Amino acid sequence: MTDTAVSPSPSRAASLRRPRPVRRAIGKTLRTAVLVIATAWVLIPLFFMVIASFKSVPEFFMNPFGLPAEWSFSNYTRAWEDAHLSLTLPNTIIVTSVSVAVSTFLSALVAYGLSRKEKKFAAGFYTLFVSGLLVPVHAIILPLFILLKAVGLFGTLFALIVPYIAMGLPLGVLVLTPLAASLPRDLIHAARMDGATEWQVFRRVVFPLLKPGLVSVSILNGVWMWNEFFIPLIIAFRPEVQTMPVGIVSFIGSYSTEWGLVFASVVVSTIPVVIAYLLMTRQFQSGLTSGAMKG
Repeated sequence: MTDTAVSPSPSRAASLRRPRPVRRAIGKTLRTAVLVIATAWVLIPLFFMVIASFKSVPEFFMNPFGLPAEWSFSNYTRAWEDAHLSLTLPNTIIVTSVSVAVSTFLSALVAYGLSRKEKKFAAGFYTLFVSGLLVPVHAIILPLFILLKAVGLFGTLFALIVPYIAMGLPLGVLVLTPLAASLPRDLIHAARMDGATEWQVFRRVVFPLLKPGLVSVSILNGVWMWNEFFIPLIIAFRPEVQTMPVGIVSFIGSYSTEWGLVFASVVVSTIPVVIAYLLMTRQFQSGLTSGAMKG
């Protein structure tokens, strides 16, 4: 007795194959629609922000969503002078650059140490570092105020750099530790067998391999530090050490607001962040993917 396979009829086989391309087309259309909506959600507010930066206050209220009647750069000139952007922009660049560089480097050191499984209490220290993400800045502002005043840093750029470095460590350790743990151990062991010290192993082997993660951490922390408002408002009380977010608020009053100057200042503060992101987009995506897949 032989078994015979029952094959579907041609018409039934065609009906089974037909929905698959349709489902693929529908899925592709839905994904495209979601991406278009997400892109519009980001670009449309940026577009209105740019056109509003060229308008006067009366024109802003009379025609908030239309193009300006005259494309004048007077708002940018006034913002540069009245909001002291010529002073707050360099301050923001210095504070953000130094804080990101030091915080990212220290995060890489900590991540390399915690990624070594032979180290005792590594999991506990990792949890301790990452738990810093749960602490809101408002909860530490009073102790920070007292500490900075006691050590004589209050009212200086270092009063912003030091807290930013400390607050950037949790995110750096969170992203870099799984990435450091996934590095090939054979390279590290080979470097040690060649007589390299731990510092040389970190500087010549580990640190270059962490580059995608370092870029990701730098961008994430850099955007936050660049736009941070609360700490500079409380700590940087002197005009010569204020950052751009605090300077922009000077245009917002109780009875009137120079909206054209506000948007012009926001555009100026947004340009460096956008340029930095565009230059490091590939490394940023690679770092997030590496941490997600190998962590």
